[in-house]
Amino acid sequence: MKHVLITGVSRGIGEAVARRMSADAWEVTGVYRRRHDRAERLERELGGALKTVACDLGDGSKMEELVRGLDSRFDGVVLNAGVAYRTAFAQDDVDGVDPLTTQLELDLLAPLRLLRALLRDHKVAEGGSVVFVSSNLARRGLPGKVAYAAAKAGLEGACRGLARELGPAGIRVNCVSPGLLATDMTAEVGAAGYESYAKEVPLGRVGHPPDVAGVVRFLLGEDARYVSGQVVDVDGGWSA
Repeated sequence: MKHVLITGVSRGIGEAVARRMSADAWEVTGVYRRRHDRAERLERELGGALKTVACDLGDGSKMEELVRGLDSRFDGVVLNAGVAYRTAFAQDDVDGVDPLTTQLELDLLAPLRLLRALLRDHKVAEGGSVVFVSSNLARRGLPGKVAYAAAKAGLEGACRGLARELGPAGIRVNCVSPGLLATDMTAEVGAAGYESYAKEVPLGRVGHPPDVAGVVRFLLGEDARYVSGQVVDVDGGWSA
């Protein structure tokens, strides 16, 4: 049986990927930060297919402890966890944190540090697949999302370099790059905002986490065995 590690598993894309992979008989280890109730509910719903672990990936010592405690070698790693603020670039205090440093830390450095620790500890199987969750904002500017976009652009650059570096070990590295999805993270957009965005999308609707989960499933599986170093847009044609 194959085993996948998914970060940010308690909601949104992470939850959708966990559901999709468990339906395909993969064992899932899901990492979440603080939504204990949602993680526990998902674990109950998916039964023995999912084991969840709480960890603040922005804390280097806790992240290293997490990796040491993992008893599996993963055929798939989905680096999805992150945060998003919409605020002027010059703003340096939102809810008591600096959105610039926080987003660069959690959206760029944390997934790279986690992957590095997994590789050092030989926790990624030969022939395994790594998928970063990026955003099409990495390649299209939006006011208020400068730091978020910079972090995601960094992931896409890292993806290409890692595909070349890890390819000789048989490890594939790719990104999925969603457009606007209807999730908890984007709830502030509201119904009117979703409707306005949908008018710009050739397919005529806002995306949902399962739309992304299916693409992640492809990238993790055998059908994508010759796909590496790619950024796959999942946005209904918005970026075409």
